[in-house]
Amino acid sequence: MPMKPRHALLLALLATTLPAAAQAEDDAEPAAGAPFSVGDAYTSDAGQFQLQGTFGYERARGGREGFTPGATLKYGLNDRMELSLDGAYGLGNDSGVNLGSIGPALTWRLADQEGWRPTLSLSLGAAMPFGPGRGGWGTELGAATSWVTGSGTGHWGLHLNAGFLATINPLPGERPNGYLFGGAISHVLNPQTVLVAAYAQQTQDEGERDLRLVEAGVIRNLTETLSLGLAAGAGVNRDSPRLRLTAALTYSFGTGQ
Repeated sequence: MPMKPRHALLLALLATTLPAAAQAEDDAEPAAGAPFSVGDAYTSDAGQFQLQGTFGYERARGGREGFTPGATLKYGLNDRMELSLDGAYGLGNDSGVNLGSIGPALTWRLADQEGWRPTLSLSLGAAMPFGPGRGGWGTELGAATSWVTGSGTGHWGLHLNAGFLATINPLPGERPNGYLFGGAISHVLNPQTVLVAAYAQQTQDEGERDLRLVEAGVIRNLTETLSLGLAAGAGVNRDSPRLRLTAALTYSFGTGQ
């Protein structure tokens, strides 16, 4: 009997409590980001690449299921600007499947944390749809803030996101514009493990209530360059998923700049 996706992810979550394959030189930062719906305000270092592979499982009310594999490549253009390319495709029998998107985004870190003032970044992105269920082009203008008590075991982070969404040439049923916002709290459990709890809200297609999702999970540094993130979430209204499980594997490497 094949293992169900939610069982596989739960076993992987338990595995993150085991000792890491290699100890990182520095303590973990109380950051956020993939696989969670809320990210932090930090950008990649100059010349640094991040390659992320994600896989999501979603169960809607009524028993419909969806699977979303995706990939993201990030590159630090300089000490404050990051360029990324993101792609994903939905499979299954839930609404929004047989639809993929791919597109770039540019993130600019405007300010670093100083006292009570948080780190602040702005981002601008676009997404080109593809596949049988494709809709209009999507664009997003977003802002993120991060404030942390420090780095290392026992420290906390607070991360806030907000964004404006616009769809170019929307199809019937698609909203021409919308919004998103969310917040996350992160806590460094030990030098390799960060616990994250998050809430995210986003407009959906016409006739549907906003997506409202509560998530919790862990980001585990497996080596100095490889990390695994696991998140479990549940919606709080009938138009949000009953269950969402997401895994993200991130590999970081530099160009030697």
